[in-house]
Amino acid sequence: MSRTAEPRTGMVITVPTPIARAAAAASRWAGRHGVLLAALVLVGAAMAWKAAIAQHAYFKEDDFEFVARAVENDLSFDYLTRVHFGQFMPGGFLLAWLSARLEPFGWGYAAGMVLALHACAALAVLRMLRVVFGARPAILAPLLVFLVAPVTVPVLVWWAAGLNTVFLQIALPMAVASHWHHLRTGRLRHAVAAALWVLFGLLGFVKGFALPLVLFALTAIYHGGLRRALRGHLAAWSMQLVVLAGFGALYVHRSSSAPGTGAPPIFDQAAGFLWELLGRTFATTVLGGPWRWFAGNDWGVASPPLPVVIASLVTLAAMVAVTTYYRRRAGLAWALLLGYVLVADALPVLWGRVHLLGSFAGTDTRYVADAVPLVALVAGLVLLPLPGEAEPYRRALPARERVSGVCGAALGLFVGASLVSVSAFAGHLGAERRHRYIETARAELAGAAPGTVIYDRLVPPDVLPSSYGAYSLTSKVLGALAPPRLRATMQAPPAALDGMVFDDQGRLRPVDVRGVPLAPRTRDRCWPVTGGTVQVPLDNRAGHPEGTLVRLGYAARADTRVTLWMADRATDVALRAGLGRVFVLAEPGADRIVIDDLPPGVCIGDVTPGQAVPRP
Repeated sequence: MSRTAEPRTGMVITVPTPIARAAAAASRWAGRHGVLLAALVLVGAAMAWKAAIAQHAYFKEDDFEFVARAVENDLSFDYLTRVHFGQFMPGGFLLAWLSARLEPFGWGYAAGMVLALHACAALAVLRMLRVVFGARPAILAPLLVFLVAPVTVPVLVWWAAGLNTVFLQIALPMAVASHWHHLRTGRLRHAVAAALWVLFGLLGFVKGFALPLVLFALTAIYHGGLRRALRGHLAAWSMQLVVLAGFGALYVHRSSSAPGTGAPPIFDQAAGFLWELLGRTFATTVLGGPWRWFAGNDWGVASPPLPVVIASLVTLAAMVAVTTYYRRRAGLAWALLLGYVLVADALPVLWGRVHLLGSFAGTDTRYVADAVPLVALVAGLVLLPLPGEAEPYRRALPARERVSGVCGAALGLFVGASLVSVSAFAGHLGAERRHRYIETARAELAGAAPGTVIYDRLVPPDVLPSSYGAYSLTSKVLGALAPPRLRATMQAPPAALDGMVFDDQGRLRPVDVRGVPLAPRTRDRCWPVTGGTVQVPLDNRAGHPEGTLVRLGYAARADTRVTLWMADRATDVALRAGLGRVFVLAEPGADRIVIDDLPPGVCIGDVTPGQAVPRP
């Protein structure tokens, strides 16, 4: 059968009945799920936008160490639970390990994983809003706040920061949604789910300890007050306490074997940090700022002008006053948001970073990026009534058209301001130097001949600062790109007559030594032989992160072998006939090179201890 439609023009259109029924069913489904479809379109558009920005970034700072450690370690308990400068992030290290196994320094895989989890966070925020407020069109506004908030972008282009933050961005809304279901239904399985989401957040970021506090505050504010919140849901709180206690015990145990970095700051540092974090960074970014960034190559921190900061604080105060005037419990919702930022975002940094970085740490937006899902929730709580809520407003609202117009204008201003801030930040991205260095080294290692000996040196400081210690060395950073056997020789190179070293462009070049040469004062310029033994003095006092490389000149009438002794370490070297040089790493503390049973016709000449450099 078919259905016939007769338009006014007189033309007859016949639609087969199955197609007509399918179209009608699709139309009815779209009508019922229009909010969900619109939300998914917003999420998809936002993720495409952020992916276009993230593709211009590249690995930086801690990222290089994360890749190097992932390559050199198995997926073990010790690797996953290592405390990294106060950060306990088994989930992040799992992602780092998977990304490095797919392709060391493959930005597409690394950034793609973080962006995929950020998309999951967006869907988690959508679920939270649907659970708390219902599937009404108004929830698209707080969802849009999460999607375009500028503070979410910097953590997507700094891999190490993203590995922390995305776990909390997922865990907070999912824990709220599950706990809200528990409050409505009383079913224990929802409380179990909430506790598991708290654990999920903790596995990515220690700041997850604040999630049970958020759940308790929401329960007290919107479900009966403090006493009822505490006594009525003991099972839920008990499970979350078990999660916190178990995680805390593991964290303390692993921290005991990690280098200590935490310390309290002085008062001036603490006060300056709190002003920077709350007054300048959070107060402006929550309104779509900061509009100006203090930026370098591929990074940026908030740097709003003082008049903008003052205007933002006044605007926030007005928003708090107006919403509190009309909406019941709006003041408590704002207090919840401020409390979370203080407890979860400010306190850990005060202990772990401020004594090192000073108040400047407060300009880093990554420290408040995990709060954006809660910003979206609070934006809904201070404006929208909850389903079934009796008397949500203190007094009658102005005309609906006026309220809709004001809220729509405010949302439009926020979106526009956010686009300006993100565009300004994106203009500072670009890491061609680091990308070119890594990819050049990748190609060089792929073409290296078997048996190539590569000596160590620091990577260029504009690629990675030397403050990362051993993980600033080419054997670690570029060793992650090498096959396992070559990587092992890069980290413990043997003596060689023709060694190689990476130059500042990532190319392999013949090695030389930068140091002060010491030559014998004999007529033949050879170190004297006494009883068949030669002792060559060695100035090994200068400490270098990569160790001291020694260049030892020689002359030999024929091919021969000698054994070099430094302290109690022996190194066998095959010498070629003619003039040549031997490169060998000095044993720490050794003050001489001893050669026993020196073959006839071999002259040991000048010795130069120092650092490996490309030969001019």
